[in-house]
Amino acid sequence: MKLTQMEYFSQVCRDGSITRAAKELHLSQPSITAAIHEMEKELGVNLFLRRNNKLQLTEEGAFVLERVRVILRNVENLKRDLKDFTGQKNHIRLGVPLQIGAFLLPILFAKFREAYPEIKLEIQENGAYDIVKSLLDDQLDMAILSIDSSRKWDVEWTHLYNSQFCFCVGEGHPLAKRESITFSEACRFPVVVFKEGFYVNDRVRERIHECGVAPEIRMETGQLHTIKSMVLHGGCGAFLLQEAVRLDESIRAIPLDPPLEAEIGLITRKGKVIYEDAKTLIRFVKEELQEKLTENNGFL
Repeated sequence: MKLTQMEYFSQVCRDGSITRAAKELHLSQPSITAAIHEMEKELGVNLFLRRNNKLQLTEEGAFVLERVRVILRNVENLKRDLKDFTGQKNHIRLGVPLQIGAFLLPILFAKFREAYPEIKLEIQENGAYDIVKSLLDDQLDMAILSIDSSRKWDVEWTHLYNSQFCFCVGEGHPLAKRESITFSEACRFPVVVFKEGFYVNDRVRERIHECGVAPEIRMETGQLHTIKSMVLHGGCGAFLLQEAVRLDESIRAIPLDPPLEAEIGLITRKGKVIYEDAKTLIRFVKEELQEKLTENNGFL
């Protein structure tokens, strides 16, 4: 079985259509059809059911697809590792949660690109748990995020700094002039929260349970800009990391008393070889954060 056949088969499964796969791969439909038929003949199974001009994976086809994806991923990893080995990689896939990225990316990585224009940064913003999954699936090289470092993740963890959750409100909110607030008092007001899959959601719900309160949750979302919009225009409050709204002058970030802290760190997959370009980024992040922490007496 040829690698190109597996690539064509995977693309057809992804697009659900030979026509769309052919367009995506810049090939003719007969070429892809012939490759699929050759695979079926070699494997001795039907990969697709063809009904009413629609393709549907057979049970055998789904089994083959699972194995083919592993093979293609391993081939891609081999290519990347060989480039690493010869010092030609210059490409880092970095995961950053929405809240941390909102503040750190504009500050850190514009400067990084200026200092190291030869290194390409590919940024993935998502929830912390999805980022960890992508890292473990080798879809990311490293990540900067807030997670419970005591969890038994198969990762290497490097502490960067400590952050805090704040109760964020718009300028017209009844609490806007408060200097601090207890978690229980904040929960007397309507809130908007991140949906499941976000570490911040787990921390907030843990504290809700500990305090025995039942806030009015008006919306759950996976979008930071939606949360900010609800804070500014929907009369809601939100429990966010202080970095998430540091650049938003119209949002008041009220410190919690007692504080609800979050540890921010850098993770890589355990056992993965860290090459020179990645080491360069790690050094840069540590140095920049340390400089800012020193300038601001321990705060970013």
